Amino acid sequence: MKTETKPRTIAFQIISFMFVVLVALFIISILTTGRLMHSVMESNARESFGNITKINVQTIDQTLSKMVILGRDLELLIKDNNHETDLNLHIRQLLTDNPEIVSVCIAYANKSHTFSNTYLLQGANFLINPSISDDFSYKDWFLLPKLTEKPYWSDPWFDSDGTGTIVCSYSIPLFIKGNVEGVLRLDTSMENLRQIVSSVRVKKTGYAFLISNNGTIVAHPQDSLAMNYTIFDLAEQLNSPKIRSIGKSIVNRKSDFVHLNKIGIPANVWMFYQPVPTNSWSLATVAPDREVFADLYNLMFIYIGWVLLAFLIIAIAIWYRTRTINQPLERLIQSIEKSQSGVPATATLPDSDTYEIQVLNTNFYRLKNSLKKYAESLQEVTAEKDQIMDEVTFASEVQLNLIPNNQKSFTLPPNISAYGILEPAGLVGGDLYDYFSVDDEHFLFGIADVVGKGVAAALTMTMVSTLLRTYAPQLKQPEKILTYMNKFLIENNPDYRFVTMLLGIIDLKTGTCTFSNAGHTPLFLLSEDGKITKYAQTHSTALGILENLNASSETIQLKSGDEIVLCTDGITEAVNQEDKLFGTDRLEKVLKNLKYPEPESTAQAILDAVKSFADPERQTDDITILVVKYMNVS
Repeated sequence: MKTETKPRTIAFQIISFMFVVLVALFIISILTTGRLMHSVMESNARESFGNITKINVQTIDQTLSKMVILGRDLELLIKDNNHETDLNLHIRQLLTDNPEIVSVCIAYANKSHTFSNTYLLQGANFLINPSISDDFSYKDWFLLPKLTEKPYWSDPWFDSDGTGTIVCSYSIPLFIKGNVEGVLRLDTSMENLRQIVSSVRVKKTGYAFLISNNGTIVAHPQDSLAMNYTIFDLAEQLNSPKIRSIGKSIVNRKSDFVHLNKIGIPANVWMFYQPVPTNSWSLATVAPDREVFADLYNLMFIYIGWVLLAFLIIAIAIWYRTRTINQPLERLIQSIEKSQSGVPATATLPDSDTYEIQVLNTNFYRLKNSLKKYAESLQEVTAEKDQIMDEVTFASEVQLNLIPNNQKSFTLPPNISAYGILEPAGLVGGDLYDYFSVDDEHFLFGIADVVGKGVAAALTMTMVSTLLRTYAPQLKQPEKILTYMNKFLIENNPDYRFVTMLLGIIDLKTGTCTFSNAGHTPLFLLSEDGKITKYAQTHSTALGILENLNASSETIQLKSGDEIVLCTDGITEAVNQEDKLFGTDRLEKVLKNLKYPEPESTAQAILDAVKSFADPERQTDDITILVVKYMNVS
């Protein structure tokens, strides 16, 4: 059992509506403000990260660029002065004045001699460590500048001949008579660079790390990553195309501010990276998203709290004012609900300062008088309607009496059987079928459809039926009968309703059937052997349109057992729920599937097929079927 929903009061509906509107505005405001503030804070974070990164890049670059300058000066000294004592004094002074340079190496590898000396300070002692083998000539710091004849910055490596620590080296090729015969190398400790990187602080827990020009992580707060992984190794382990793309960007000496989210390690961070100009390494600074946008989150919480408080205040104010306005209406409703008549004679609206309620109070008494008059008028209209319905019902009975009675088969010639079906869409319809003997030798059959519905169409069809019965015995030719009926309709049809009609006359002795189609649906001839012939040609326009109608006819020779099948467009234009028409193809299919057809079974099969196909809620046209069977009894 369906439960009836109780209507909501005005106060409830207004408050509910305002609640929905305010919630929508609140969500839009939060999203818009949040997006705008997020964009601003992201821009600020980019600038802040960029400044921190640039400052530390400059610090690292100062150390490295100083090594470049000192290396060039020492290179010139080596070229201009080959005196070993002066060279040693200069290198000692260089190491003393520049503690970031931990060692200097001069190495030669040519046809005449191969050696290398590493110069370093241990406390106050100046040491010169010669190489005990020529292995140095295969190391990157020596081999690459010699082959390229250009200065070279090496990746971090372990200096076993010098300081015994991991160093980063700047190597300069030494030319003798235009050929590279040796290499000058200046070393700085990776510990110095690591201290610079580890001292970087971004937000609360952010950090920095240093990446070489081939993607190797050379300094990182996690010692396990330094010198053991490249950024491409991390991308492979985390299966992250984004980290791989960042690695390519770093190797190509680009700078950017990127967001890394849901990639494993790190989980949700922002990163700014920038290359070091001197040796093409890059410094990256990283901070968690929650710290980068901490101020935004705090501000949004405060904003949401104030909005909720404002919403609560507005809702209470609306509820209070709505209740005040709605009280007079509630009193009237209570009074009406207690009344048996629906509008109590004593019901009044209380005084109110609201304009609408004052107008309602003024017109309330007018409403009661109008309702009384309306009730009296409704009784009169109902009585008139009942009378009209009685008349329409009578008209429907008269109309059905105009068509032949299928039960009175004894009135038909011995070699003719016929059966018709007419189902109006309303009480009365505009369709007609008829069959009768014109004389002892001729049998007439016909079907017609008046364009339109209702009483007017039914009256027009009554005229057609009367004319057909009156003038068929005199004219005896379908085309002449149709021509006369067209003339009558033109002269006596004030509504200008035109009629489609198919009329045929069968010669009972010869089996010749002459028929004329005035704009009607096709005639189907169903042979006893199951063959179906469709006669779709029309012989004139519909009746009641053209004053000078020139109708023609067509003749077919019937065989014993042939059935003539006629129908109106209520059959072919029946529509199902998918807006598809029944159509002539489906009608032919029904006829093909008939076994041992008889007029009644044929007509009923067509009707059943249409009703199973069509949507009953969409039947707007009359359904009419006529089947005539000819049998040779000679």
